[in-house]
Amino acid sequence: MDRIIRHENNGKRRITAILLVFLVALTCTVRAESTGREKDHPCIRITTEEGQPILSRKEYVPAEIRVFNCDAEDELTAEGGIRIRGNSTAEQGDEKPYRIKFTEKQNLLGLHEGRKYKSWVLLRAYENLATDYMAFHLAKAIFEGAYYSSDSCYINLYINDVYRGIYVLCEQSQAAKGRIDINEPHEDETGIEIGYLLEMDNYPDAEEHPFFEIPSLSAVTDIAGTKRILPYRAYSIKSDTASQAQKTFIRKHLSGVYRILYEAAENGCPMMLSEDQQAVPAEGVYETPLEAVSAVVDLESLANMLILEELIQNYDVGMGSFFMAVDLSPESLYRKLTFLSPWDSSWAYSEPPDGGYYASTFQNRLQGYDPSNPWYILAMKIDGFREIVREKWRRLAESGVLEKTIRRVEEDCEALSGDLGQEGRARIELARGIADYVRARIEWLNGQWTGTKEEN
Repeated sequence: MDRIIRHENNGKRRITAILLVFLVALTCTVRAESTGREKDHPCIRITTEEGQPILSRKEYVPAEIRVFNCDAEDELTAEGGIRIRGNSTAEQGDEKPYRIKFTEKQNLLGLHEGRKYKSWVLLRAYENLATDYMAFHLAKAIFEGAYYSSDSCYINLYINDVYRGIYVLCEQSQAAKGRIDINEPHEDETGIEIGYLLEMDNYPDAEEHPFFEIPSLSAVTDIAGTKRILPYRAYSIKSDTASQAQKTFIRKHLSGVYRILYEAAENGCPMMLSEDQQAVPAEGVYETPLEAVSAVVDLESLANMLILEELIQNYDVGMGSFFMAVDLSPESLYRKLTFLSPWDSSWAYSEPPDGGYYASTFQNRLQGYDPSNPWYILAMKIDGFREIVREKWRRLAESGVLEKTIRRVEEDCEALSGDLGQEGRARIELARGIADYVRARIEWLNGQWTGTKEEN
């Protein structure tokens, strides 16, 4: 009888303990959401399993993700995981960037026309609020819906009932339908006619993606008159591959395309890809270097990216987070090498806005590392490509879309004042500084690109 009584008492204690844990969790949820409902902007509350800290860049911590303080149709509670993302940005301060991965596909706050994905990103807003947010919105304006760029919005973030501040919710740069929409291979599909997503990557071994290098070719002179050897770059394959043949093919293909660009820019020589992806003379096939490059590169996408980078003057312009895609499958959206999905503008807006061309010229070395982008430098030397850039710029200038975008970002930052509290005014002023910077940069670029004479 005593054993039965002890067993019943133990069972009651276990039930009581479970109820206490539940009540504590419920109290935290109510407290966080009560606080969150005092905010003007949507809130995301992440509760990790057993309150585990988020420390790893590789391992996801199981978590519940709850979205509230928003329209009823956007409220969400779902299971998933969270980890730290990024490299240098993950090492700066206590405010970390995060990647969320849901167990099942979800949409967050209606972004990207309500499409559902497993992976989403929470970026630091920094003191100036608008570093990445401005770049994302400028990209939307410049790309005109023709190429993918991340959607984004501001949110209040809570982790384990601790308020972490204003973050930028945005999308993961990934191969996925509706994002970078390439055709990845099935597990047993070993042929080379698939889609490839590549990143020019200064941390190629930070994640478990295959990568390769394209070596320096020779010294070139940029459009500002600086002569230097083009930097070598590493390229990570960010999409799935199912065979070594696919990895070998994309290395040879990208190397061949790069060689075609180089020969067009430096030697005025039209070249094309052979069956084994070597760059060979294109006599009788293409009449001009521009025509030869256009056969393998989506030049509008490259012009769009260059305009964005010239606007924000991102010091990271040639170091990493530079994405491109090509798809050789029959259903391809990217038959040519296409540049898209601009990312990581945390080192932008710091050079003099009237200091000359930036993305298309050699950069100052940083601790011996050359952050220059060889694709922009070479492309801007090609007769005709500069006119593609100028024509796109004239359309943007005439439409007024860039100024509308800047005002939209200013208004969105101003609307954060209630959520920012005492620090709000100073941070909003910094955001306005970024807006004024882009306006000054537009004024300088207007002087170069809205005339009729093509620059040398």
